[in-house]
Amino acid sequence: MMTSLFQARSQFATFVMTIFVLSTTTSSLQVTQVDATRNAHFTMEFIPTFKNGLPHKCHPDEIKIMETFLGDILVKETGMIEHSVEYLDKMYDPNVDGEDGTAANHMKRHHFSKVRGFDFTFDCPIQGEQCPNNDWCHVLCLDESVKPGHESLTEKATQLKEKLHTHAKTLEGPYNVKCLGQTADLDFHLLVSVSP
Repeated sequence: MMTSLFQARSQFATFVMTIFVLSTTTSSLQVTQVDATRNAHFTMEFIPTFKNGLPHKCHPDEIKIMETFLGDILVKETGMIEHSVEYLDKMYDPNVDGEDGTAANHMKRHHFSKVRGFDFTFDCPIQGEQCPNNDWCHVLCLDESVKPGHESLTEKATQLKEKLHTHAKTLEGPYNVKCLGQTADLDFHLLVSVSP
């Protein structure tokens, strides 16, 4: 009786220890996987000008068209896989900077309250996957340098920005997106970043 009780306790202790080891291993694997996951962000800003004040709010149908249209260009250029996109109706809080009542400050706040844009998130390859054969993924996701003889990522970003701005002009025509007004009269910024 005593022996069987001792064996039962010993088996229980082994079982508990096995669960502890498994849960520790699982959680350490999860932490490793989370730490290894990075995302590349391409944030676009459509900034109003005196010629184009972005007067209209974008309709959900227009937002969907722009997300698909601009996202397809980014996928083609970067070779990366789009994970998500967020439309930002107001990219800046007009009340953050300065509370003085000057006319210049009022105009600045009014101007920045109208900046709209998109934040496209692209998954970096996880362990075992490979980057596409271009510099975007290798530099943003793997901290490598551009390949010898290739343009810097700054140059590539400038060209990508110009391409996106140029192609965005066609949104007014065949795609019937009216909420950006004349995109040729907008300022356009492209910000590229990485999140751990």
